[in-house]
Amino acid sequence: MSNTLLAPHRIRSASALGEQRSTGEFGALTPDDSAYCALTDFNSEYPITEPAGRTVDDALNDMSRLGVHALVVTKPQPEGTNQQVVGLITSSDILHLRSHPAKDKVRVEDVMTSWDELPLVKYESLHEMTALELYRMFQGTGLTHLLVVEDHGNEAALARGLISRASLTMRLTRTAGGLRPL
Repeated sequence: MSNTLLAPHRIRSASALGEQRSTGEFGALTPDDSAYCALTDFNSEYPITEPAGRTVDDALNDMSRLGVHALVVTKPQPEGTNQQVVGLITSSDILHLRSHPAKDKVRVEDVMTSWDELPLVKYESLHEMTALELYRMFQGTGLTHLLVVEDHGNEAALARGLISRASLTMRLTRTAGGLRPL
């Protein structure tokens, strides 16, 4: 993955969620479409979040019910009503615990990928890439999701959206000719 796509270290502190503005639809993507088109933008789609203190069983049930494979993990911000993004949890993270003797007591925050370890992509960089280039970024990695952040200066970042490898692949393979699987 190119270093130019990773969010700089100076904004790797916990992030806030923005407000939703409108609703969007997800259709087929062509390889030449902007990578921005693959983004689940939190300005137009409600982010699906999970409180850090819930159990992983609750999180997995929420994923199943909502038809998603990842949840943005949040904690309330001390000074307000906004939620602070503290990590990401995927169904794969939880399924690795299948044989854990106390799985029903394991908390999301114990299993999630924390904010400072998440693969982050700058929102602005999506406009400079094609959907095919984004697809190729996922190849050869174990990544299933990328959190997209928007820099708001003063070491602050806003969690702007999420990119799912599975969704990107599915949307690209709907086009004529398709793509080979990751």
